Amino acid sequence: MLRTALALALLLLAGCSTPQPEQHSGHVHPAAPPSSSSAATPAGGFSDTDVAYVQLAIPQDETTLPVLELAKTRAGVDPALAALATEVETGHHTELDKLRKALSDAGQTYLNLHEGHDMPGMVTADELDKLTKATGPAFDDQLRALLRAHFEESTTVAKSELSAGSNAAVLDVTKGIESSRAAYLAKLGT
Repeated sequence: MLRTALALALLLLAGCSTPQPEQHSGHVHPAAPPSSSSAATPAGGFSDTDVAYVQLAIPQDETTLPVLELAKTRAGVDPALAALATEVETGHHTELDKLRKALSDAGQTYLNLHEGHDMPGMVTADELDKLTKATGPAFDDQLRALLRAHFEESTTVAKSELSAGSNAAVLDVTKGIESSRAAYLAKLGT
């Protein structure tokens, strides 16, 4: 029920009526507007798709930050994971700054429409609690699973923005997100 409500909210936010949105992992990504359409482009060159994307990309990164902090500070963590966590944390802070600046420059306000939601690619309070209680190899395994889910889902959402978005600043950040997630997944391994 929650996922249906989220999908509906994202559709309303994105202003999509036709074509049909792409569905993935239980939620909806805005579809590209038809080229002959005069799809709404709010002030600052932000399309509805750009707004919906940024409103999702920010909490995806924000919910991952506590996980990254745990990975950096927990004794006994696989050193490669700890190093990756440091790299990802730095990258996420940069992405968040750029996404917030793009919103601000366009006169848009950030609304955390996804707070408390259980969505793919976002770390839930329950997942963070379980990770906090884990130790040794169990911690490393849970950390890898959370990071993999976050990297994969943020890549999927980024691809939707790259195919349907219009704001140059957001598209630039999104290209970096797509590229960094591929690099992070490669470092995470199997």
